[in-house]
Amino acid sequence: MNDLSTIVQTASKQINHFTGVTVERIVGLTKRDQGWCLECEVVERQGIPNTMDLLGLYEFDLDGEGNIEQFRRKSSRHRGDTIDAS
Repeated sequence: MNDLSTIVQTASKQINHFTGVTVERIVGLTKRDQGWCLECEVVERQGIPNTMDLLGLYEFDLDGEGNIEQFRRKSSRHRGDTIDAS
């Protein structure tokens, strides 16, 4: 399967099912020998105001069909925090 939108859609549904969170945005998608690596931010906890939302950065290893093989939480931040781009 090489249709990126289908891969992301399949993975997003599974992410919600496995973690209970919804994908906020995709920050990276890389083709690998045996599938894909998907990086995305999710809202782990909503805050008031929304700049206090807690966002988690997750990395998902997907097979060639977009099914999750494993995942890990890489970091977290409040929505209002700046990101060090170095």
